[in-house]
Amino acid sequence: MRNERGHFLKGFPHNKGRKLSVDTKKKISDIQKGKKLSDEHKIKLSIANKGKKYKPMSEEGKRNISLSHRSKRSPRSLETRRKLSEQRKGDKWCTWKGGISPVNEMIRKSLEYKLWREAVFKRDEYRCKWCGKKGGVLHADHIKRFVDYPELRFAIDNGRTLCVVCHKITDTYGNKKQN
Repeated sequence: MRNERGHFLKGFPHNKGRKLSVDTKKKISDIQKGKKLSDEHKIKLSIANKGKKYKPMSEEGKRNISLSHRSKRSPRSLETRRKLSEQRKGDKWCTWKGGISPVNEMIRKSLEYKLWREAVFKRDEYRCKWCGKKGGVLHADHIKRFVDYPELRFAIDNGRTLCVVCHKITDTYGNKKQN
């Protein structure tokens, strides 16, 4: 259906049933890349898609999605974590800049430090030792300062689980003792 000027009328399915070649699809994709939708247009799209019914997903489709998300849900084994850690160290990693990270930062990002934190949290049952709050944002705090006692950095009995509020009250939080 065309109007008197020969233009297609709005809503006319002029290319219905036509299959696009792979080359044409790629050209359309390249043109669309980087385009930003206006807020007004996003609202219109949202309104247009409300109430649309999609055909139910097959059991195989559900299973495939479940399998793809499984690795994200279950924790990795200790051996897998060690291998990943070794693969991402030093010049093997894409963002390495020649070893300019401070020693303190490297220790806190190490697998040993992460295992220490995990052990402290598990021992304290993910509860703040001072106020008893369970879960939320928790910190693994060193009882004797990280900087002053390097030999006790990974000693589990030198750690305690604290919530953010309680941790900020301690004299070991941040640089309080230095200032």
